[in-house]
Amino acid sequence: MKVLFVSGIGGDTRRYRCLHHQEQLTLSGITSTLREPDDPALYVDAPTHDALILHRVAWQPAIADLVAVMRARGKPVIFETDDLVFAPELQDRIAYLDTLSPEAARRFRNDMTQVARTFSECDCVLTTTNYLAEAAEEHGKPAFVQRNAVSDEMVRCAERAHARPRERGEQVTLAYFSGTGSHNRDFATIAPMLAELMTRYPQVVLHLSGHLDAGPSLQPFSSRIRRAPFVAWQELPELIAQADINLAPLELDNPFCQAKSEIKYVEAALVGVPTVASATDAFVHAIRPGETGFLAATADEWRDHLTALVEDGALRARIGAAARRAVYAAYLPEVAAGSLAATLGAIVARFGHAPAPGDEVATLVAGQFVRRWQEQAAATAQAERQADELRRALAQRESQRGANGAPGVAETRAAQVELLREIVERLQGSRS
Repeated sequence: MKVLFVSGIGGDTRRYRCLHHQEQLTLSGITSTLREPDDPALYVDAPTHDALILHRVAWQPAIADLVAVMRARGKPVIFETDDLVFAPELQDRIAYLDTLSPEAARRFRNDMTQVARTFSECDCVLTTTNYLAEAAEEHGKPAFVQRNAVSDEMVRCAERAHARPRERGEQVTLAYFSGTGSHNRDFATIAPMLAELMTRYPQVVLHLSGHLDAGPSLQPFSSRIRRAPFVAWQELPELIAQADINLAPLELDNPFCQAKSEIKYVEAALVGVPTVASATDAFVHAIRPGETGFLAATADEWRDHLTALVEDGALRARIGAAARRAVYAAYLPEVAAGSLAATLGAIVARFGHAPAPGDEVATLVAGQFVRRWQEQAAATAQAERQADELRRALAQRESQRGANGAPGVAETRAAQVELLREIVERLQGSRS
């Protein structure tokens, strides 16, 4: 089997849902390829792979071509996501939109609409949690769950961090690793309770990593709040290992939060740090309460669990060690490899069908490639014409500078010239 991944988004989501999957497939002897949506090599890949996985890809002409070729060959097309991106009707619940400018938010919403179109064109969905799978089925698509798993390199980084001796002392560090500012709402659900805890226990300090607004309730404790910038994932285990308790709050009444995976628990467990997490679908699946971590659905439950962990170092050590054993048993690549191979095999068997004659497929691919090449050539020619027109306008503007002596006119023209120059540079950059 050969599997073709096309990923429409980078960062940790691509790492977990494409690169980690590729590592798992390799362990099962399955070949895979990862491409960007605009890579011309897709026209070569489409006739040679047995399954297509579209990871959060917006619908666009090249993807339409790719899906058409796979359909003609009788191969399954799979939508892959770790987030509730196929439900545009829920866009207003996305906390990430809080961090964007109006124009960026408009583009994000449009992109999400096109991602939902891709979802609608696929045979089935491969996703991270039961909640997401159920949501996909409610939107009309059969769904399969392949939970996020760690990579070999993550394990190596975590083992180095876990093995390093640490002086804990009397101080108890609670840590929250937010990554992006989109988690402000999540953290706000526990901030007042954390303020109560820090009032009661002077030995408690709070470590906040990433882009986060701690909120007004924690302002009186600024001297006991440590901040760290967002770090690369390779450095994250070292930061987590310095904590005594990992915090994983989410908005329980937000469907986007319910859809999140349990990876914050997994990453902390790799270095033996216990987690208190909101009782969302994924955390309920992953955590055995009182054994490998704690689940909280109310402020009182957060307070009770954190109080127990702050007061009892032996409990922290026991929970952290049990969580580490549980994650090693269920989330390592060699464990995930078998289930991923079996899931993809089942998808191929269920959604594959007899292909069209070979010459029809070849003609389809050739025709699509020529059409895309012609469209690209036309777009390039149009950009060149626009650049030439702007160059002429720029030259004319610059030749007229000084013709009028009024300072206001000169300043206005200078600003216009600078704007035209920037436009020309952007157009030239788009052509290169």
